[in-house]
Amino acid sequence: MPGRWAYNLLYRVGAARLQRGWDKGPGPELVELVESGRIPPPANGRRALDLGCGTGANVLFLAERGWSALGVDFSSVAISRARREAAARGIGERASFVVGDVTAPQLPGVDGTFDLVIVYNTLQDLLGEQRRALASLVRAHTDPGSLFLLWCYYQPVSELPSFSFNGPSRRFPFVVEPGEENTLFGDAFSIERLPSPRPESAKACFLMTRR
Repeated sequence: MPGRWAYNLLYRVGAARLQRGWDKGPGPELVELVESGRIPPPANGRRALDLGCGTGANVLFLAERGWSALGVDFSSVAISRARREAAARGIGERASFVVGDVTAPQLPGVDGTFDLVIVYNTLQDLLGEQRRALASLVRAHTDPGSLFLLWCYYQPVSELPSFSFNGPSRRFPFVVEPGEENTLFGDAFSIERLPSPRPESAKACFLMTRR
């Protein structure tokens, strides 16, 4: 996984790149699921957790719709930006953020289970045991009936170019391989692949339900 310093640098000086890439508002799949009602409207006490939240777009989106939403990211720069934006929108009571490593066994400030857990554009940046650690964290913070939304780059490593300046490569294999979602989460979740992103995009979004 790229180091904390690299993400802090990107969030500090790489605003233009982030806006073109992975910091451009709430995930469209999350938005569609909420607006269609597939993710039910929040009732009293319903909570959401975004692991690897970046500057908090998904958390802010959910908080504005009544969720109590918590975001975790190991970039203190990103978390500072998220907190400022929540305060500016007047939703600081519902949108909260903590600095934490989503591969750690426990996260300070993150207690109990959640009705919705989100891992968006994060899993593929982890390798080996780090992915299994994140999967364990997702299981620890969900109950039967909890929903889990996973978005990732999704492609066999064997099909990646040897090297690329514009995406994953065999040298930097930041993808989830087909079937890996079942290996990591299939013991505890029923898994549905959503129709968007389309398979030819080499990206995937899964909506999972904790059994």
